[in-house]
Amino acid sequence: MKQYHVLVGALWTEFDNIRGSIPTVWVPESLSDDLLFSVSLRGMSVFSNRPDRRISYSKMFATIPFPEYEVVSISTVLYEASESADSGYSVNLVSILIPQFLMESAWIDLRQIQAVFQQFFETYAGEPINDKKRLIKELSYAIDSILRKKLEVISEGEKIRENLSNYLESYLVSSLNTGEQHIVRMRIKTLLILLDRVLEAGSLNMIQRALEKMNFILEQELSDEIITMYQNSLAQLIQ
Repeated sequence: MKQYHVLVGALWTEFDNIRGSIPTVWVPESLSDDLLFSVSLRGMSVFSNRPDRRISYSKMFATIPFPEYEVVSISTVLYEASESADSGYSVNLVSILIPQFLMESAWIDLRQIQAVFQQFFETYAGEPINDKKRLIKELSYAIDSILRKKLEVISEGEKIRENLSNYLESYLVSSLNTGEQHIVRMRIKTLLILLDRVLEAGSLNMIQRALEKMNFILEQELSDEIITMYQNSLAQLIQ
């Protein structure tokens, strides 16, 4: 089984008219019962008031925080054809569990995660899914890959930010006259804004454009030393 270094896990929940919301399969198997049932119950309650259950896959998402477990669930509902159900379908919930600290960061783009859901269920029309565990494993692996890549970018960005801070405190800057120091500080402030855009960028093209802008500013105002440092560091984001 895939070891999730970023994603907390994933689960499939089924609704039973007698027993209520029941988590049926999940990964990893070490997820606690308390967490599983909390996500299942609260997730089902969010979708219980949806006005139209005739559609097999609603393409609707719920983002639900669970601060007591320091996780956030991103869930969608599936209406699966069922001969045993009075309504002709059973209600199922697919939930991905993401660490709370990641969701509190502005760098996580929910649209990317929702796009993965849509890709997996684009052609779903209510047919029974036999291997539910395999499905949530594959879904969680795809989302985990996105989150790990985003963490790598964030980590690299924090290194660059620290380098900039150290540069501002360096003798190279302190030895400049007041006017020159002002220019350097203004340029670095601009660089930090551009750095945030790089971290938020969801595509290599956006990263490349931000990198080109940074390099232009560096070449205009700053020293060869910091130009080289930035070009080497930021180039890693587009490899």
